[in-house]
Amino acid sequence: MSTDQLSCDLDLAPHGSETGMTALALGSGAFLALVALPVLPYLVLLALPLGVAAITSGVRALRRGVAATSARFASVTGITLGSLGVLGWAGLMALWYLAERAISH
Repeated sequence: MSTDQLSCDLDLAPHGSETGMTALALGSGAFLALVALPVLPYLVLLALPLGVAAITSGVRALRRGVAATSARFASVTGITLGSLGVLGWAGLMALWYLAERAISH
């Protein structure tokens, strides 16, 4: 098996015709990882990498010029959800830090 067969290509559309679905899927994953805090606290750690990947993928799709309105909507929604995941992760880390400082003093 060659490395080309083992690689994971996250673009759902062939060769540059972006659909925005990758950003939407990654952004949804980042947001869901953040929402899973009460049930699975360590899953929140996935919100940062998924959020960054969603933002990157969405911006890349928009810069390449997605044609359909639904593709633009999916890209912008993915960027928004990814941003919420990143900001939520940063907020939780700040709260954790402040709580730890308050407890230690």
